[in-house]
Amino acid sequence: MVNYGVIGCGAVFENFQVKSLLKVRGLRLVAAADINGKRLKAIKQKYGIEKIFVDYHELLADKSIDVVMVNLPQHLHLRPVTNAAKAKKNVYVEKPIATTLKDAREIIKVCQKNKVKLCVGHQRRFINIEMKAKELINKGYLGKIFKLRVIACWYEPRENLLSKGWWYKKECGGGPLMRWGVHKTDTLRYLLEDEAIRVYAEQDTFLHKGKEITVEDNLVALIRFKKGTIAELEVSNSQQEAGMNRGETIEIWGDKGTLWYRPSTGEMELYSKIKGLSPKGFIKSKLIPDGKEFIRIQQKFINSIKRNKIPPVTGEDGYKALEMVVAAYKSAAEKKVITLPV
Repeated sequence: MVNYGVIGCGAVFENFQVKSLLKVRGLRLVAAADINGKRLKAIKQKYGIEKIFVDYHELLADKSIDVVMVNLPQHLHLRPVTNAAKAKKNVYVEKPIATTLKDAREIIKVCQKNKVKLCVGHQRRFINIEMKAKELINKGYLGKIFKLRVIACWYEPRENLLSKGWWYKKECGGGPLMRWGVHKTDTLRYLLEDEAIRVYAEQDTFLHKGKEITVEDNLVALIRFKKGTIAELEVSNSQQEAGMNRGETIEIWGDKGTLWYRPSTGEMELYSKIKGLSPKGFIKSKLIPDGKEFIRIQQKFINSIKRNKIPPVTGEDGYKALEMVVAAYKSAAEKKVITLPV
């Protein structure tokens, strides 16, 4: 049994994580730390968590804990991860790994130095529709991929945006590209098994204006990969779609086929020249999302610890996803193409 301790028990923990953690085979959630004592008592009672701490250092001092899960806002990741690694705890850190490449490098370095496993929370790789898309690519239905378009755009009410202090501040890693676009840069690497070599981006704040808001509400980036693929990435938190309801979509073009899908709804359309697919080479389907992506990443992480294997999403994976985000912001600010590595 692998014992988990969680640092940070806010909305992400309550809404997306805790129920999944309780379903992972071989995982025991034994401790939680949060500065909100009232919240801690509530989750202890609701989920049967044995130990709660207002000071996370006390959690790290507990020798029974094997893995520390860091759930704090991304600009606060470095210190707790460093302390957890020095306490010889394996680390699962929520995405993005950090908000700066310097912090990301420090996180990777301290985990390597202390010989602990590090996994970054890009669990969206393990959405069942995402894995199906990867399977179709690997089976050759698309042939050589030459272009992708990834769209993650929707409308976020202003009051919701302002409800979290770090969601609208540049220094805290707010803004749609850092908050959820980093999932998409990871998706690009996952699907293509390739690295970005240059990025050009444009960004602006069109709708969510205000002196207190220092981040973009729209950003569009063009990303070129080593093997030649061109990717378009669009993120927004200010788009009302007027019935289009596009939201989150991924489109992939190859020399033998085309794939369109929506990770959140499971809708998928595939056209391929490969024989035997269908009489017209076209399939339209819907794979119902099973909501088990978080269970899958945790199960794989536990297995990597038990068998001393590479974690499902490494620190280097997290760094590369962040690097594309940092390059896009740098490009938009300097109005020029940015070459990677940054």
